[in-house]
Order: sequence, then structure tokens, then C-alpha cells
Amino acid sequence: MTREQLENYHDIIVRLKDLKTTIVTDSVKGSLDEYPYINHSVTLHGVRRDEKARQEVKLLEQEKNAIDGFIDGITDVRAKTLLDMHYRKGWSWCKVAHETGYSMEANKKYLKRFWKCPPLSPNVPV
Repeated sequence: MTREQLENYHDIIVRLKDLKTTIVTDSVKGSLDEYPYINHSVTLHGVRRDEKARQEVKLLEQEKNAIDGFIDGITDVRAKTLLDMHYRKGWSWCKVAHETGYSMEANKKYLKRFWKCPPLSPNVPV
């Protein structure tokens, strides 16, 4: 997992929401079944469900799940908390600093060190 992939997390969430709620509108002409046969327009609304949109949703959900799995798998509690607050929740560094009690610079420096030398997984033999 790279930092760039984590930075795309918010964009992935926004795009997924957009794809799942895109409303398609069309109008057709209709009339009553009985006399008087008055011609009128009927507007139809629905959610777009084409194959291209479904494939994009599937791909974006896989990317989102990969990022979630990466963050959930981090054993360093502070790094996990910082990544969760900033990338998943979309909090600013200022708000993260307020919540954690560390300065913005300290939090950023901690993650910079984490990216340079991530802790070994307990499942990986040394």
C-alpha cells in the first residue's frame, strides 16, 4: 500500500456514492385509457444500472476494501489511529492533532517514519 493510494480513499468514497445514486430521467408521452384521450408527458426517474457503471463500482469497492484491510492490519496503534482519522474519516491534520493531543508536525513526522520503516508483521519470520 502506498501513500498515494491512501490519499485516493476519499475520492473513491465520493465516486462510489455518485455512481450508486446517479439518477437518470426520461420523459414519454401518454394518454388516458378512456375518453377524453388527453396527451400528456410522463417523467420517469431511476438509477442507472449499466454494465460499465457496475464494473466501476466493483473495482472501486475492491480498492476501498484493500485500503481498509491495510489500515485494519496495522499493528502500530498510533499509526493506525492517525491513518484512520486522516484518510478514512477525512479529518484535517489540525483536527487529528486536537484529538490525539500531539502537534500536527509530530503526527506527520510519526507517519513519515512509519512509511520509511513499517513495523514487521508478527506473522513474518525474521
